[in-house]
Amino acid sequence: MQTNESDTINSQRVLLLAPNYSVEIPEAVGGPDDIQIDNRLALLSPQVSIASGVTSLKNVEIDPDGIVIYVVQEGDTLSEIAETFDVSVNTIKWENNLGNTIKPGQELRILPVTGVRHTIQKGDTFGKIAQMYDVEIDDIRIFNDIKETELIPGKKIIVPNGIIQATKSSSSSSKSSSTSSVSSVSTSSASNSYYIRPTTGPVTSPFGPRTGSYHYGVDFGTKTGTPIVAAAAGTVIKTNCGSGYGNCLVIQHDNGTQTLYAHASAIYVNVGTKVKQGQKIAAVGSTGHSTGPHLHFEIIEPSGKKRNVNFLK
Repeated sequence: MQTNESDTINSQRVLLLAPNYSVEIPEAVGGPDDIQIDNRLALLSPQVSIASGVTSLKNVEIDPDGIVIYVVQEGDTLSEIAETFDVSVNTIKWENNLGNTIKPGQELRILPVTGVRHTIQKGDTFGKIAQMYDVEIDDIRIFNDIKETELIPGKKIIVPNGIIQATKSSSSSSKSSSTSSVSSVSTSSASNSYYIRPTTGPVTSPFGPRTGSYHYGVDFGTKTGTPIVAAAAGTVIKTNCGSGYGNCLVIQHDNGTQTLYAHASAIYVNVGTKVKQGQKIAAVGSTGHSTGPHLHFEIIEPSGKKRNVNFLK
């Protein structure tokens, strides 16, 4: 039987992008933010998919370090590519030393998760790296599956959920000016009291480490159809969050943050709808990558960093 190019591409797609669901997780939890670890390699997490705006796998390769190489196509935008691979725009900017523009034919390195890639320096420790990128030590240790004694100078590791914090340097060098739009990151200073609990039910999976993964949201386990309300006032900017999240929506808030509500059985608002805090926006379900009815909830900072939401317990 003759094998055509299309068959070959489809076969590669399954091998490259299929999520690893072999890790046991608690009841009524889920979400594509769960980082799967396999044989000490940080693999592509289940949220990676090819969206309608970036249609051809001919434009996607993967390097030996597990980084996706994407060739920019005519009409692509940074936000579209970021949404396709379910990472923040800043993640792409930081990894590729970009400003706000891209051009067709340009190769972009896409990390498998929102965050940054760090080149280990002599004297680095988990604590030092965690402080540098404003993350928890477990973010680094669990994702890379390494011990502190394995922080070898020159080796590159991924710091999931990390951010490159704004520099206060007044240097006028060309290098500084070329990267200023990338390194200047605004992080919301809004207090946790800005948000309310979006649904009822016990927490079935908190923000933080869990077996074989790191959970960047909080899961509330409750029956299908339970109302989901807006955690804060804002405007609905998405009603589709990508593979793994199931029925999902995102609200943009005046303080610069966004909140994400995933696995819903129904969504009652549309893109552009302005909602009040406490307004019913959806109903709990078990759509997408989910082991039972629950709400997966996230708060996302302007930089793309996901806030620890355990205060909502």
